[in-house]
Amino acid sequence: MADIPIPSTETESLTNGDPSTPRSPVSRLRTPSVSITPPPATRNHTTPARSRNGSSQDEVVRGMNTMRLSEPNGVENLSDVAEAVDRVARGSDSRAASLTPEPTASRAGTPRQRRRSQRSSSGVERHNVLDEELPHDAFHSPEFQQAFRDAKQLMSTVESVLGSSSLHNSPESTIQRLHDEAGELARFEYPSTRTVGFVGDSGVGKSSLLNSLLDVKGLARTSNSGEACTCVVTEFHYHNRHTLDIEVNLFTMDELREQLTRMLQSYRHYHLHGDEANDAAERREMEDSANLARDTFRAMFRGRLNDESFLINRPEQDVLEILFQWAARERPSVLITKQSGLSQDACSKALMELASEPPSRDQPAQWPYIRSTKSDTHLQSIRGLILVDLPGLRDLNSARRMITERYLLGCNEIFAICNIGRAVTDEGVHQVFELARQARLSNVGIVCTRSDDILAEEAVRDWRGQRTNAIRRLMDAIATDERDAKEVGEELAEYQELDNDDLTEEEREDQRELLLRKDNIGVRKKNHEFELKEYLVTTRNSFVTQELRNKYNERVATEEIKIFCVSNKDYWGHRNKAKATSMRFLQLSGILKVRKHCISIVANSQRRIATRYIKDQIPAFLAQVDLWVQSGARTASEERREALCRKLDDVERQLRRDLTSRTSVVNRLAHSFNQDFTAHIYGPKRAAEEWGGWAHGSYSAFCRKYGDYSTQTVGPHNWNEEMMEGMVQDLEDPWQEFRNVLQQRQTNLVQQVEAILDAASERFDTELDEEYDTLAPLMEALFRRQQLLLGSIEQINEQFETDLGLVRIDALSGLRTSAIGRAMESSYRRCNQEHGTGSHQRRKNIINGNFATEDLFTNLMRTFRDTFRTKSEESQDAIREAALGYLDIVQETFDLVRSENVARESVQDPDFRLRVEEVARMGRETVQRVHQVIGV
Repeated sequence: MADIPIPSTETESLTNGDPSTPRSPVSRLRTPSVSITPPPATRNHTTPARSRNGSSQDEVVRGMNTMRLSEPNGVENLSDVAEAVDRVARGSDSRAASLTPEPTASRAGTPRQRRRSQRSSSGVERHNVLDEELPHDAFHSPEFQQAFRDAKQLMSTVESVLGSSSLHNSPESTIQRLHDEAGELARFEYPSTRTVGFVGDSGVGKSSLLNSLLDVKGLARTSNSGEACTCVVTEFHYHNRHTLDIEVNLFTMDELREQLTRMLQSYRHYHLHGDEANDAAERREMEDSANLARDTFRAMFRGRLNDESFLINRPEQDVLEILFQWAARERPSVLITKQSGLSQDACSKALMELASEPPSRDQPAQWPYIRSTKSDTHLQSIRGLILVDLPGLRDLNSARRMITERYLLGCNEIFAICNIGRAVTDEGVHQVFELARQARLSNVGIVCTRSDDILAEEAVRDWRGQRTNAIRRLMDAIATDERDAKEVGEELAEYQELDNDDLTEEEREDQRELLLRKDNIGVRKKNHEFELKEYLVTTRNSFVTQELRNKYNERVATEEIKIFCVSNKDYWGHRNKAKATSMRFLQLSGILKVRKHCISIVANSQRRIATRYIKDQIPAFLAQVDLWVQSGARTASEERREALCRKLDDVERQLRRDLTSRTSVVNRLAHSFNQDFTAHIYGPKRAAEEWGGWAHGSYSAFCRKYGDYSTQTVGPHNWNEEMMEGMVQDLEDPWQEFRNVLQQRQTNLVQQVEAILDAASERFDTELDEEYDTLAPLMEALFRRQQLLLGSIEQINEQFETDLGLVRIDALSGLRTSAIGRAMESSYRRCNQEHGTGSHQRRKNIINGNFATEDLFTNLMRTFRDTFRTKSEESQDAIREAALGYLDIVQETFDLVRSENVARESVQDPDFRLRVEEVARMGRETVQRVHQVIGV
């Protein structure tokens, strides 16, 4: 390990004794300041001489000043809203309108409320996750967050006003629909838009990390026994209700049948033919697979599998049928697939039961039957995020490993988890980055756990140069503190042997000075111990981070991979202690940095969603409210009103024809995409003779690893990738051209839809100019709904781009779960069942027999085409649904002008209509002010 420059830890001494003190003076020491992240500056300390009769009194350091970073005070009262509510209260004989505040658990709560909630009965202030520093981006700026809260507060006020008349209780009334929509807007929540996957081998602290990030101890199951605790995919979602839910996704019976077949074959192959394996590595892997199968059988069929010998003594098909029958009976009931209304403790307990062995010896475990679970959490920091606990890519259970592989491809960000002591050589991390290379992913980072697991004595032996000197100086300072503490303790012991009544005033003063000195030494020693810990942790963190970047930066298409070093032990060891003393340890734990990064991942998407909510959804709704008010105050003649209604009918028919007819641009989209695929994507080459010359041991090893392995003899190879090499090369340029063509089609689609909607709106401008007062809110509503539709189409196009990337990975990568991997799976399994004399040649024949046929690549291209068609049709269907939703809202909006029932509603309660008119006016003013704040 190369020497790393470090900050000096020497300090100057500071004596400030009073020479006139008649009794033994005590030396005063400056307690070194502590920086959470040590800057490259000089830290000073000395080892003071300790003498009861020759030094001055220690200086007391009363604590560390910690800056509290939090957003501004919660929701500020809107003066306009308050005035509106006062007017409603004075003018209504029905239920008075009231403001509906944000939930008390919201990040928007006042700092005083948050502090009070974090104080114990003794008044000690503890760390609050909501006080942690937020990312420095536009979405998390105080101005944007306040604007968003103001917008939601506005809709709460509108909802209250719309509910202040009995009209909203009528199931057929327009006011009921508007009231319900206002309530939905007032209770708007960000959807979960980003997924972060945490993957790693068993025992590396992955589940513990998730517990720390979620700030819930014991939610994700952990174990100190060394056994794997993450055996199913577990998703954690933000949930803003008081109770929590768990959803369980079970394997289908077909999936269980396939798994049981694989495991039984592995079990029988080892026990019947394990002695025939000449290669030690092959025999060890056979044994591991057999043991996994045995343990899974025992978990699935506890109480039934009393005699395991029948697994090998009976014919394989007979055994399989028995196992299938048992699995059908023991598969958990669909009743466990949804558990609702759970407390935090009950949720943790339920997750533990799903992932653990049951207490009864006759009760089967549930986890072998579970594909994935979804759990809620109250932590608002992950709002908009899905955090996922994933089994490792080296999991011996191939079904679960393949689930992890497919799941990772859909994650917005992936973190490989490893123990910091083995981070650079961790095979699990290597596997994750190898997957990223094959799938061309750039969103992969690393979290190193157990950053606290380092001893000063070992570091002194292993490190060199300045780092060793710095550690020794800090260790010496601690040793000096211990000697001083011992000396003061001995002096205090002399006083303890005496009766207080016998002490002179001078002796009592000396005793008080000694007690004060004892406290000062204790504070100084804790600071020195933290400085030593901080130096050890941050120095190793920096070294390991650089080594990992040197190794993996070129594996992914990103400038610099994100690496964090954390200590779950330090986090939970100080999480509930007094904030004044715990914050430096919480910062050093690294958990706060990871949590802040996870929050930043979702910022852009949430800002876009919030902007659409403020900029388009609320104004569109307020325009509808204005139309309802206008319908009760008609000033136009009946003739002009009929002309307007006819025009509305014409525009609606035109929109439906242009957007939904068989030849519309929307309904021709998938056909155009499929034509582009046919024009640009074509068949591949083949290549496969090289492997036939490999030695028996290498060939067998690659079969056992499903074609992806490395030996000293032949080096690293991925057979699936090499099979696809010609195909991938042939399609590289056509694929990029194809993507460009699709992107242009998507752009054209948005422009054509926008032109259709503009043309409809222009008819009002040119043909109904005299109806401006009526048309103003109508045009506003149409424009905002148009923007929402175009935004939805752009989102669908983005999702199609994401899906297209997954289609390419499936078709053109060598992953085991890709099309080529699935096509070769059965061949690899057949190879793995071969044994004895001649098995090497039989394995080669199996692989080459499958690879040599043209059907393999013909079928791959057919799968490629069919998968693309499915995605293109899904995209078209989503756009069509968005267009139909838009047309339904257009119809509702036009009906506010056309319907006689609406007019009768509006004139039925004049006072209520005035209140609605006032809140709509106030709403427009608030929206205009909010738009200025967020810059739209």
